[in-house]
Amino acid sequence: MVPHDALINALRELGYTFKRQTSRVQIYRKRGGVERVAIRRSRTHAPEAARSILRNGGMDEEGIERFLSTYPSN
Repeated sequence: MVPHDALINALRELGYTFKRQTSRVQIYRKRGGVERVAIRRSRTHAPEAARSILRNGGMDEEGIERFLSTYPSN
């Protein structure tokens, strides 16, 4: 499982900033652009969900796998 804070930090490294929050998700927007990423408000995320979020955020596959290898999947 991937911690929520680690996923947010990875998005910030990609140039995303907090935009707004609803009861279930947080919306992050890319600086200087219109790209948006929605992240569920939970303490941890499944590796598949984190992979999807980072892919939508523009991270390359090698970077995603390197990021996910840091966190055990059990």
